[in-house]
Amino acid sequence: MINNSLFMQAYLLLALVVCGLVQYLTGIGAVLWLPFIAAFIMVLLLVLQTHYESMSLDGYEQTLVVLFVGFCALVLSSTLLQNGIVVTIVGFKNELALALVFLCLLFGFIRESQLFRVVKTLYWVFYIQFPVILYQILIVVPHRVAVKGDFEKWDSVVGTFGGDPLGGGNTAALGLFCLLIMLLKLSEFRHGVITRRNAILHILAAFMLCILGEVKFVILLSPILMMYVWLSPSYVYGIRQNDLKKVLLLLGAMVGLLAFAVLVLAATYAVAFDSDPELGALKIFLDSLQYIYDPDYVLPTGELGRMTTLFFWLDNSQLYGWSSVLFGYGLNATNHGSSVAPGFLNTVFNVLLDSTSLSMMLWEFGLIGSLLFLAVILVALKVVMPKECFTVDSLSTDDRQLLSWQPAFVAFTIAGIISLPYSQILMLVPMLQFLFYFSLGASLVIRKSVLKSRGYL
Repeated sequence: MINNSLFMQAYLLLALVVCGLVQYLTGIGAVLWLPFIAAFIMVLLLVLQTHYESMSLDGYEQTLVVLFVGFCALVLSSTLLQNGIVVTIVGFKNELALALVFLCLLFGFIRESQLFRVVKTLYWVFYIQFPVILYQILIVVPHRVAVKGDFEKWDSVVGTFGGDPLGGGNTAALGLFCLLIMLLKLSEFRHGVITRRNAILHILAAFMLCILGEVKFVILLSPILMMYVWLSPSYVYGIRQNDLKKVLLLLGAMVGLLAFAVLVLAATYAVAFDSDPELGALKIFLDSLQYIYDPDYVLPTGELGRMTTLFFWLDNSQLYGWSSVLFGYGLNATNHGSSVAPGFLNTVFNVLLDSTSLSMMLWEFGLIGSLLFLAVILVALKVVMPKECFTVDSLSTDDRQLLSWQPAFVAFTIAGIISLPYSQILMLVPMLQFLFYFSLGASLVIRKSVLKSRGYL
């Protein structure tokens, strides 16, 4: 048998540590091709694995395969016909290739015991962030402030998730990774496999990294998703929380963390942007979010604001007729950062359209392609939603820990969907793409292990 666990652990370290550090420290962007290449190697290993054991998919999994293959066929054929083979390859590498991780896990690339070791490696990646971020705070941030001023210090604290230390990094990917750690640890505590102290330390540490990275999206979203994990169904009887006192206590703790984050960020903004000292912390913080909701916000660089991208698509998407509205303009059509095949739509409109993943999807996939993409994710979420079927006494601690991850993976996938109108990272940043598709695929691995143990497969 092929030990695919070692490959997945190496892939995880490559995507979440090696690539980002190399890009951050050397500026070599070509290193981001490595996760793309590893995804194809993963497919080849899956093909080799079928020589040892046959694949068995139930009806739900077959539906997911049909939806996923149909989506890829539609988008790739549209891109090939409109833009040629080079743009198709580059666009697939940038935006869709890491979805093969999800497909391979759906086909059973790793078992639940191997998934257990991979997630343990994920925790080590979290611990690696601290010395890296300490270096960034002590060395990189002062240098950037000295070169560009206080108002340009954002996006330098990115951990191992890469970017340009003087021009902005992948802080949103770091924040969402920290969110996944918070969700996993909270769910483990809820299932009784770690202590309260362990959970609190990890959650506080991850939340502090989000504050240092100034990831407002995760700061505002994390309390909601942690409440979801605390209240969500589980595979284990008696785990679902009905104790109102505990729920209120957790809610109070989340509100306290959120208030602390608002105060810290508001104080930082007040110093950096010389705000009116009479303005309250909440007012300063809310003013910093104004660019998200403004329907007419355009940066001097030509980048459209979050809400602006939707209104711009509604007004201009019929550039080549209704066929382009329905089927899109092809992969990479909005990607201004590609050196091989820069998006032509940015030149046509003289603005940057790739500030959010949702904008990219609507322009490149079209309405039909975007709906198919969402259908794959939403159907998968429906399939993997846990239902009580085990008692606590029938499970070992390791089994409970494995099952405890399911609500966290579901919540993280929901966070990925919510990020679509906020950021472009799910379409362009391989670190988050790997985390997103791994989480969705891992939830399918856990589901299949449950079905096997119950004798349904």
